[in-house]
Amino acid sequence: MCTIIAKNYLAHARTLAQSFLQHHPSGKAFVLLTDEGEGHVNDQGEPFEWISVRDIGLPDANALRFRYTLLEFNTAVKPFLMDYLIRQRGADKLVYFDPDILILQRMDELFRLMDRTSIVLTPHILAPMPDDRLYPSEKDVLQAGVYNLGFIAVTNTPETLRMLAWWKERLLVYCLAEPENGYFVDQRWMDMAPALFEGVHIEKSPGYNAAYWNLHERAIAYEDGMFLANGKPLSFYHFSGFTADLSRISRHSNRYEWPAFPNLRALFQLYANRLAANGHARFSQLRYTYGFFDNQVRIPPIARSIYRQLGHGAQRFGNPFSTLTPDGFYQWLFFPQQTPTFLPRLLNEIYESRPDIRRVFPDPAGTQRKPFLKWAKEFIPIEYGVDSAVWNPVMDAAATR
Repeated sequence: MCTIIAKNYLAHARTLAQSFLQHHPSGKAFVLLTDEGEGHVNDQGEPFEWISVRDIGLPDANALRFRYTLLEFNTAVKPFLMDYLIRQRGADKLVYFDPDILILQRMDELFRLMDRTSIVLTPHILAPMPDDRLYPSEKDVLQAGVYNLGFIAVTNTPETLRMLAWWKERLLVYCLAEPENGYFVDQRWMDMAPALFEGVHIEKSPGYNAAYWNLHERAIAYEDGMFLANGKPLSFYHFSGFTADLSRISRHSNRYEWPAFPNLRALFQLYANRLAANGHARFSQLRYTYGFFDNQVRIPPIARSIYRQLGHGAQRFGNPFSTLTPDGFYQWLFFPQQTPTFLPRLLNEIYESRPDIRRVFPDPAGTQRKPFLKWAKEFIPIEYGVDSAVWNPVMDAAATR
């Protein structure tokens, strides 16, 4: 099995690997670290083998890390990791799990199934959801994708390798969390897999990938020391949106409350205890290295979007995280251009993307420069997450022109 984490999810990866190996002691567990360890990660003593981004053949990793958020990057590298483990590490049968999953039973049926299929997927839902304005809803499932890619199982076949090659190509460019534009990271692409590839099996066992999005159809019980879903063994539960204080079933849902799921509460307490034993309180506070420029200024989402829109033109900047390069992306983005307007590129890009701002300030470089810069200084940090410690001096300099 394999999973992918930044270092703040190390407790989750430990818990997942331990639970998998508890039920599959002859198996192996691999964890791809997409972050930098920064002294918090040990090469020894883990229940899994670490894999580095350098190992998996990712072209221009720094550029991809910058163009994507953590969620987008961690899902974009999934087919690269799986392809590497098959081609370079000899994996014949490989299961990917999201790190926030707990294995509760042996999955012998799955591995027998993999003898005669190439790819195994699980749908988000197997029964209609109430149309009641609560979330998640069927619309949310449509936007996220038919299948939940917190789980995918593949066998080393030519068809699997063909699928992974296609998936890698798509995710290098289009692994975006933009459901309004038809993208939801790696998941929406796999909606097409059953039509594009042979040997795709849709697994509908209620014991696979139970999670907050399908609790309307899965009765969770506990009998004879075993968790069940609709009377069948619960093989694994996906704790998406988990909160360590168990204040709710998922932070992504308002559909379900604890009183309706007494046995689920016991499962969540078990998971919380295991996370705690594996250092969740410590690791969950660690920050993502690539969420910041190398001067420790947080990268605002708008900066990633602008970089992404540059396409191949962004290559001229070299390492996008560098702040000291005079002709680098950081300088290009934040510091005033040597033009008559003397405005930073970031502000120009925001202005061009905002019809409401253009209506209020139709002449931002001329007669309305002073009120425009006053607005920009106050509201750009609030609305776009730009670090005011960087932004305020930039705006002050622009105001002197």
